[in-house]
Amino acid sequence: MIWPVTICHCIDSNSPFYEMTAEDFITEKFELVSILEGSIESTGMTTQARSSYLNGEITWGHRFQRLVTFQRQTGLYRIDFSRFHNTFSVDTPRCSARHLDDLRKQASAHAPSVVSSTPDTGDDFQVARGATIDLCGENKTEEENKVVLIN
Repeated sequence: MIWPVTICHCIDSNSPFYEMTAEDFITEKFELVSILEGSIESTGMTTQARSSYLNGEITWGHRFQRLVTFQRQTGLYRIDFSRFHNTFSVDTPRCSARHLDDLRKQASAHAPSVVSSTPDTGDDFQVARGATIDLCGENKTEEENKVVLIN
């Protein structure tokens, strides 16, 4: 195994984060504890790494930059530890996964349909022809509110 490894948590209906929005990650008080356990191949001894993250240390809609690259000339892997804490923004809805699942179910029930918010509240959804949705009723321009659903 090559270190560092990025561990991903799938946010589905079994996840404790399923109903949390981007705002909840800022306002709620919680701590995420990660424990990685493995064995050292040469000795067979067990090793453990533990870390803890408070809600303010978790960045919504970001991914870590790639640290490991393969060098074709030498056939070796290179790890750039200067990027260890670097992240980049990814297009992520600010609503909860539960809300997004509900929108997808509503859209697929009326496919090919659109679920769009009313301009004044951003929270009331209507079904219409098309394939765009307002992901969580944020106060954005009409163009920013349009997102293509991919099932």
